[in-house]
Amino acid sequence: MKKIHVLLSLILMALAGGAVAVNQGSEFTYQGELMASGAPANGTYDFEFYLFLVDQNGSDVGMVTVDDVTVTNGVFSVEIDYGHPVFTGDAYWLEVAVREGASGGSYTTLAPRQPITATPYALGLVPGAIVDGNAGGPNSASITGINPSSSSGRGLMGMSTTSSGNGTGVRGEAASTNGNATGVFGLLTNAAASGAGIKGQNNGTAGYGVWGQGGSGATGVLGQTNSSTRYGVWAFNSGNGVGLRAESSGNLIEAWDFSPVDKRFQVDNNGNVSADGTYTSPAADFAEMLPAVKGLEPADVLVIGEDGRLTRSTKAYQTAVAGVYSTKPAFLGGMKDNLDIDANVPLAVVGIIPVKVNSENGAIKPGDMLTASNMAGHAMRADSSAPNGSVIGKSLGTLDEEIGVISMLVILQ
Repeated sequence: MKKIHVLLSLILMALAGGAVAVNQGSEFTYQGELMASGAPANGTYDFEFYLFLVDQNGSDVGMVTVDDVTVTNGVFSVEIDYGHPVFTGDAYWLEVAVREGASGGSYTTLAPRQPITATPYALGLVPGAIVDGNAGGPNSASITGINPSSSSGRGLMGMSTTSSGNGTGVRGEAASTNGNATGVFGLLTNAAASGAGIKGQNNGTAGYGVWGQGGSGATGVLGQTNSSTRYGVWAFNSGNGVGLRAESSGNLIEAWDFSPVDKRFQVDNNGNVSADGTYTSPAADFAEMLPAVKGLEPADVLVIGEDGRLTRSTKAYQTAVAGVYSTKPAFLGGMKDNLDIDANVPLAVVGIIPVKVNSENGAIKPGDMLTASNMAGHAMRADSSAPNGSVIGKSLGTLDEEIGVISMLVILQ
């Protein structure tokens, strides 16, 4: 038998440009160059492919025989399949043995064994495979996942099934010192699609869908869009939890104008809020949460009861009058986290509010002073001789009927 020499090269289906089917299994294409007596071999040969965990000695963990392989000008190509349980991320060495197909003789084992350095594209097709990619240049990618399908498939999917809660589905780490490297980069290239460049999802009871961590001077997570109608970062919670939570030993939230770059809004670590612009609201009053009896309603005229709690007014010109139950305050003071909502109500202090009124002291027109009436929780037009401390505000509306609700400017005097 002629002396045979093989130049080994492992070219998996994904790199060879072959038709890689969706849900591809563990089979891959092996291509090599077979030399006989220093010249490219031609003819039919039988091959044995042994898989080892070490580069020398040891026992093989898998073997595949491929007979009657056609070799043309030294080049051959075969399909090898060791099965799914084999490729789980361990290092492997391939040992090849060959004989002339028509000889029926013994195989010649080629040395040395060749390390299998498969690409992440191919291993990504094998369930349970572990991929460690290493980029070779400033603009290269250590791992690239591409989904050519027009369906809703994934370019790259990472999943952690550990029960300890410390696993990571996908981890991207950039070691560059020039500040331009990216650990994980997700790109949605179809302008008509509604998918996600990067999607983080956590179906557990703890942990995070996406965790971005930055070192000194770095940013943990950067969300950016060039759209005039969409969002750089969209926080969404379909349950009863929090859409966006901020924790920091510095400012909790900062909002900046893009051009010129200028801070417009911030919430510091003590909860103090500052903004360059104006706070706006459909409502138009400032209210304070104060203790009150139960059963009160928005727009009720309220007085301070003997126990210090707010209650409905019951007499005309009551000097214990405090104001009006705010219907929908724009600003609300005294609202603590542990406040008993059922035992407190918002009392309008400043602004414009709805108030219950009647015509007990005549029709009401804009500019009339208002005070408590004999109808519980209602105001009436005040005479010029109203006692000090009994006027609650000025009418901004008109009442020609016996009872109704009008707008009032809060003025306690």
